[in-house]
This record gives sequence, structure tokens and C-alpha cells, in this order.
Amino acid sequence: MDTDTLGIIISLIGAAFIARQTYAHFIRNRAFAYIERFNHKDFMELRIAIEQWIVENPSPTSLSTLLKSKSRDDISMSVQIRTYLNLFQELAVAFEKGMVDKHIFYRNFDFLIVSNWERFADFIYTVRALTGDFTMYKRFELMAIEVKAAKKTKDISGKLYVFGYGSLMLEESIHKTLQRADQEYSLFNATLKGYARGWDIVIDIFSDALQRPIKALFLNVRKHSDGLVDGMIFSVTFEELTRIKDREINYDCIEVTPRISSSILGSSDVVVTFVGQSEHLLDYCTEPCYVMQGYLNVLEKIKPVHLHQYEHIKESASFNAEVLEGTYSFPPKA
Repeated sequence: MDTDTLGIIISLIGAAFIARQTYAHFIRNRAFAYIERFNHKDFMELRIAIEQWIVENPSPTSLSTLLKSKSRDDISMSVQIRTYLNLFQELAVAFEKGMVDKHIFYRNFDFLIVSNWERFADFIYTVRALTGDFTMYKRFELMAIEVKAAKKTKDISGKLYVFGYGSLMLEESIHKTLQRADQEYSLFNATLKGYARGWDIVIDIFSDALQRPIKALFLNVRKHSDGLVDGMIFSVTFEELTRIKDREINYDCIEVTPRISSSILGSSDVVVTFVGQSEHLLDYCTEPCYVMQGYLNVLEKIKPVHLHQYEHIKESASFNAEVLEGTYSFPPKA
């Protein structure tokens, strides 16, 4: 290697190192900037005003009622709450784009994010319903879900399991997502209490047979006081759970540990499953929906390996939709 080539290589390595250090410095400073904003006098005054209003209006429906009120004071408080939530949405965008140091982020914002999402979720859901914009504060919601899952995963001393009630009961389907080198996926019988299975989640797909986008129904679970869902659980790492989240379009990942019955579970284990997002339920769909034969074919593969679960699907979940042949694909993730 001649001297000039060696000099170029050294220069490139140096430039890459400087770029990396500059970026690390930028995301650390951005995280500290958000900490300063959350501790700023204006934000603290806003937070105190909202806290005082919540104390004076403890009813669970107060936030929803506030949105519909035409009182000047109520309109002012509604604006203050939205201003407050806008900062969390802004933080969520920075979090999503990797513009803040996540180690600093988790240490300083985890409780603040999760507690404020849970406190204002009903308010946000009502705003979405009233405006028809179901994407409002969606990044804040996704950030809260991810932070809560990350915190829970770091806190648990046992294993993390996923409860599958459809295609996630098949090793080959799981492998398409997780791609483990050893292709080992041990599944265990489990029952989810307080939920019922049904064909009521609507997902936009592209039908190769019709050569156009259509709406298709897939299996889902919804809360039902007397419901029981027989399925399977399998252990995952946090990184693997993230991959499954990316796969499960129009579903939210929720913890269901107290509702799971399985002989394999230890006292420190955690179980999550995927529940259809309310805005994508069949209840709110006005267009014709199909059930894809390809998806039914996947479910048929459950029969020889997990007969009881397959029979439970047949008994507990039916649909009223046209079955459509042909392959299909999901839209790329936004």
C-alpha cells in the first residue's frame, strides 16, 4: 500500500470517528435540552395548572366533558392540555428519529411519558373521535408503549413470552419474522382469560387477484368478561418482540400476565399479546371486507400440531365475509 492510499484511509477513518463523536454529542445535547424544557418555569406552571384542574375534576369523564364544553374557562384549559401534550408529541418525533440519546432518555423520561399517556389517553381518544383524525398524538402513544415495554422488560427477572392465538401458533410463521439461526421455537399451551377471539380487525392489503387495495379481516381478541381464548405462548427477547410489533399491523402490544393460565410460567415471567387497535375494528369499517384464503390456509396448518387450539378457533370465531383466493401483500410500514 503506497503512502497516499494509506493517508486517504487514515483520513476517512478520522472523519468517520469525528462524525460519530459529533452525532453522539448532538443527541446527548438534544436529550439535555428536553430535560431543561420539562424543568422550565413555563412548563412547570402549565403542569401545575393542569394538575390542579385534574384534582378539582376527578371524574374519569371530566376530560371528555371538557372537550365538548363551550365555556371560556374550559376552552382555555383544553388548549393548555393540548399545548402540554404537544411537547410529548415533539419528544416522540425526536425519539422515533433517533435524535435523542436513548440512555439519557430512558433514565429521565420513562415515568413522565408513561404516566402522562395513561392520564390523558381518554382525552386523546375523545379528540380523535371528535375530529375523525385517529393519527393525532399517535407518535406519543407509540413512544409510551415502547418505553413501558422496555421498562418492564428490563425490570423482569424471568422470561418474556408472547401469547399467540392465530398464525403466531405456528413455528413456520414465527420463523418468518424472527429468523432464529437454530429455527427453534418451543410453544406451550396457554389460556387467556377475560378475552374473546373474533374476526374483527380490518387491515389494508393489496390483492394480487383483484389487482387493487382491499380491506381484509384477520383474527383478533377483545375484552369479554366471561371469555376464554386457548392459544400458545413462546419466549422471546426484547429485540425479537420489537420485530413482532413491526409485523403486527393495526395491533397494539399489551401485557396480559395476570390473565394467562399456563403450567410453564414462573412467578417472574411476563406475557404479552396483540390486541386490535380500536380505530381499525370492523365496527368502524363501512367498506366491504374479505377473508383471504391464504390466511385460512395458514390457520389450517395449526390443526395437525395444535388440534385443541384449532378446534377452539373454529368454535369461537366465525366471520361473515367473502373468501378471496390469491396471494396478497401488506403495505410498507410508514
